[in-house]
Amino acid sequence: MGRPVFLGKAYINWCEKCNVPLIGDSCAVHGEESVFKLNITPPGDLRFAFEKDIEFIRSVFREHYGVDLGELFEGKIVLLNKTPGEDDSYEIILDGYVFGWVRFDPLELRWKPGLKVEGAIALWKRFGKSMRKWIIVDEGAIDPILSGSNLLPVGIIEAEQSIRRNDDVILVSESGEVIATGIAKKDYEALASKERGTGVKVRRQKSVNYREGRKATMEDVLRANSIELEKKVMEARRFMRKVATRYSDLPVAVAFSGGKDSLAVLGLALEEFGENFTVFFNNTGIEFPETLEYVKELRRELEPKGIKFIVADAGDAFWRALHVFSPPGRDYRWCCKVTKLGPITMAIKENYPKGVLMFVGQRKYESIKRFKQPRVWKNPWVPNERGASPIFHWRALEVWLYIFSRNLKYNPLYADRLDRIGCFLCPSASLAEIYTLKEEKPELWARWENELKVWGKRFGMPDEWITYGFWRWKKLSRGEKAIARELGIEVPEERSWEPVKYSIVKNEDGFAVRFNTIVNLKRIGEVAPILGEVEEGENYIRAGKVTFRPDGAYTSDFNEGVQAYYLVKRAYECVGCGVCVGKCPENALSIDPKSRKIVVNGELCTHCRECMDVCPLLKIKNPEEGSQL
Repeated sequence: MGRPVFLGKAYINWCEKCNVPLIGDSCAVHGEESVFKLNITPPGDLRFAFEKDIEFIRSVFREHYGVDLGELFEGKIVLLNKTPGEDDSYEIILDGYVFGWVRFDPLELRWKPGLKVEGAIALWKRFGKSMRKWIIVDEGAIDPILSGSNLLPVGIIEAEQSIRRNDDVILVSESGEVIATGIAKKDYEALASKERGTGVKVRRQKSVNYREGRKATMEDVLRANSIELEKKVMEARRFMRKVATRYSDLPVAVAFSGGKDSLAVLGLALEEFGENFTVFFNNTGIEFPETLEYVKELRRELEPKGIKFIVADAGDAFWRALHVFSPPGRDYRWCCKVTKLGPITMAIKENYPKGVLMFVGQRKYESIKRFKQPRVWKNPWVPNERGASPIFHWRALEVWLYIFSRNLKYNPLYADRLDRIGCFLCPSASLAEIYTLKEEKPELWARWENELKVWGKRFGMPDEWITYGFWRWKKLSRGEKAIARELGIEVPEERSWEPVKYSIVKNEDGFAVRFNTIVNLKRIGEVAPILGEVEEGENYIRAGKVTFRPDGAYTSDFNEGVQAYYLVKRAYECVGCGVCVGKCPENALSIDPKSRKIVVNGELCTHCRECMDVCPLLKIKNPEEGSQL
């Protein structure tokens, strides 16, 4: 669970005179003379803190330390760096140093703050003993602490009374110098009574780089980074130009999601191509309302300028498919295939039958999988699409600098503490993001929670299945199982939902496939050509080597028996996602407008069964029977 650990080092440059972060090695105002390097936790995908982020951080620190950070942050550029952990965790950076962090505790379901020594110095200088969670240590304990030892209660002169076990605390010398931070291993009473054992597990910090910088504005940041930012922009535009020239036979489009990365790519496309491209938006049907309104506004602004908009609309596909698939999971991402891949494939096939060059806002800092992905790729599931990412090497900080420098209108959800814009019920969301959704958009969470309650009862799950986000896995991960054990609750390790069940029985003539339902020959007839040439008779349909009757399917080949099950499953459970429609090389498949299920044109179908290889029902629901999409 949480973000994966990235090996290696990450850093951000900082201009001491401007007191702003830099994306390059020099400042456009002061050159290299006042630039220093600040080490941060990898992968280092920093972003600016918005006003609500600052308010949130202040509230978390106020609850723990009993003081308000407002004065410290006022007029300063504050950065947030998302770091690996059990759940969401952010380093807080200002004045050219890491102040501390906030992290979401997946057991206590709340945010907790922590301080680096620099942050502790900043707080102690302003608040002293009026703040909470401090410990005054004996002078004789200082050298051992600085040498890597933990603090024993006998080395404590005085401690603040609100300290509880596992609290983040600061250690101060008798002369008032902050020497370290750490985690209390005992309550105040045990510390004060000199109880034996470790009192504070001291956090190791190699160097301390506290400084107080001048106030700065976003204009100062843009000015200091103006040269390096334009270098980034020029490189991205050259890349777009080069790729467009290489694939000059393909029309150019921008995949726009409503998020910051796709907005940056849209801005670059406007600069490079002017009006000669299309904006492609995928409405999954589970977007935030604010995103839909934002896209409408953008469309109203750009269409009069000659920019064409295409919307791949999934409609209510997710909610219909939910009854077939059950809730999606991180290891069970049928939702992306049904609401994204299907509609996009069909829209591209309809609008770009000969193909399209799609510029996408993917960045290598987003995940290990994307880090390993090439900058230009061929999408195996969308045959007509060639993808390319102009901002592949950009960090979030550079994306935001570009957006601010061009005064591009961004999705208002970013100002509501939503770090990632997409489907509001995404199973890849962290627990922190889910609880932010509950807080900021309670009506959206309520709708999804009601669905989860129905499924929780169906699966026999405890209430904690929803409360602690266990629903985000089809089969619990090792981390989730550990959390369940620590909470002392029993959550079934794996959930399964199969409306159509089958068994294959050997008989004298071969094999009989039995289903938990009557075989509807009329419906089977609409998809039967997939298996082979079709022959229809009284009370039967023969497709290739399989004969379907109301009581089951019959064949001499076991493997064809499995294919018969696949066909019945697709016939009955099809949600009309369209993935197979886009994949069919003969255009033999279509979605019936009434039933919203696939039908096959027997005159065009060549029985190649390529549609079997991409159907989410088979490749997501039954991964043991085929590779995942």
